[in-house]
Amino acid sequence: MNKKDEVYDLLVKRLIGAHYAFGQRLSVKELSSDTGASRQPIMAALNRLSAEGFVRIIPQVGCEVVKPDRDQIADFYLMFERMEGLLAELAAARRTDDQLRRLRDLQARIAAIDFAGAEGPEDYSELNRGFHQLIHDMAQSPFVDERQNSNFNMSDFFINQAGGFDVFMVDAAREHESIIDAIASRSPGRARALAEAHIAGIAQHVMAGLN
Repeated sequence: MNKKDEVYDLLVKRLIGAHYAFGQRLSVKELSSDTGASRQPIMAALNRLSAEGFVRIIPQVGCEVVKPDRDQIADFYLMFERMEGLLAELAAARRTDDQLRRLRDLQARIAAIDFAGAEGPEDYSELNRGFHQLIHDMAQSPFVDERQNSNFNMSDFFINQAGGFDVFMVDAAREHESIIDAIASRSPGRARALAEAHIAGIAQHVMAGLN
């Protein structure tokens, strides 16, 4: 991995983990001191993050984390749920038996999380991404998958800015079961509706946490 990718991955991790707050100024000088990288790879990483919507670069001023208003976040989640619904719909039509088995195995690991423990939110976040990635793999639509993966980063960014996974992860984990059932029964329309409702429920928690 080259330096600009290392810096990018570090900044994404920090953004998703709410290490940086909405509207916080990011100093290239401080990032250089912090990461040991020169200005060029840092600016390359910031430009990539700007294109993905995480930061805003202001010419002659600097760079800051985005501070979207409530309508912008609501619009994002509407797009996010529609795309996840599409991928679930395609997954129900295209999945293999082996993929379904692996999805159920992963869901069993999610159900076994100690949700009351200190590591619960982190464990859920990691396994949840794997769960949805398996559905994306079932869909066999790499272009949609690539775009939705970036959306998952943005969603996790919003979730942690709004207080974290704690308040909804138990209910969200249970909702996975009905999505699996729809995919298993090869019911594309039902899989789409359940996946969209799943994301819409998370959006409601995010919006409430931003109050």
